[in-house]
Amino acid sequence: MFDEERRKKLVAMKNKKIAVIGAGNMGGALMAGWIRSGEIAPENITAVDLIAEVLDQRRRELGVHVAADAREVVGLQDIVVLGVKPQFWKQTVVGFRDLLHSDQVIISFMAGVRIAALEAELGALPVVRVMPNVLAQVGAAGSGVCAGTHVGEEQLNLALSLFNAVGAAVVVSESQMDAVTGLAGSGPAYVYAVIDALADGGVRSGLSKDMALTLATQTVLGAARMVAESGEHPAILKDQVTSAGGTTIAGLHALEQGGLRAALMDAVLAATERSSALGE
Repeated sequence: MFDEERRKKLVAMKNKKIAVIGAGNMGGALMAGWIRSGEIAPENITAVDLIAEVLDQRRRELGVHVAADAREVVGLQDIVVLGVKPQFWKQTVVGFRDLLHSDQVIISFMAGVRIAALEAELGALPVVRVMPNVLAQVGAAGSGVCAGTHVGEEQLNLALSLFNAVGAAVVVSESQMDAVTGLAGSGPAYVYAVIDALADGGVRSGLSKDMALTLATQTVLGAARMVAESGEHPAILKDQVTSAGGTTIAGLHALEQGGLRAALMDAVLAATERSSALGE
């Protein structure tokens, strides 16, 4: 049900042309996710990067167009995605900003680069700031989306459709973007650590590493899917599998003693504060 409701809200994107300026890990994950979703054909995507090896990899693995010079392609696009390293973004966009126009949507996933800075450099263009994560590659990213001053409803819906196509996107205020970074942007690493720890627990209890990792991975995958598809609060789902005096409550008690909840909350807060510091 979750996926069906999200798909109903997608704006038609099959004929939209997209240039991704900065085709590294995150740019590559987004392109792979869009193609995987079936919403955007590879021939409608152009990867732009200064590194020839990166472009060659994107062309071979994804079948997208590639370009080393953004000026060759940006004026022809419906959507221009900015994903260059934050410390180099100004010197990058100055080379092609005169070719951008108000019929396009400019989307930035550059960490710490505020909308005001983008608008000051680009002028009165529709700018949307997004914080996705690398799970876009498998269609499971959580993304925060924030609209700039000159973004209309249709343009915002287009940006939301792009990121709903590779996961689930929510509209946030810019003041919340650091929190999105701390939770969704950095969150996959926290979950990887949890999966690894669960697998190690299985090994300690007598399972082989391969067997424990398979079970831990499937358990986390299934639990996340249950939360997404059932619509129930995770606390309710937790209670449904916790019987009086049983094994699950014994395990949950150990987690409380170990401070798991507090540690995860602190991790999100620490990453949020670091994101804020990087943006200053």
